Amino acid sequence: MDPALVKLAIGGLVVLGCIGLFFGIGLAMAAQKFHVEPDPLVEEVLETLAGAQ
Repeated sequence: MDPALVKLAIGGLVVLGCIGLFFGIGLAMAAQKFHVEPDPLVEEVLETLAGAQ
């Protein structure tokens, strides 16, 4: 194999890894910022409706 092709492949993997890390951190921050506490009443209603069939 040509060493230039190996360098190119490794460079591509590094770039894709960095992009994945960047978007992963961004998604984690967005999930933390837009977190919504669930309403306990919704769970109670869903529990009651599940047995109504």
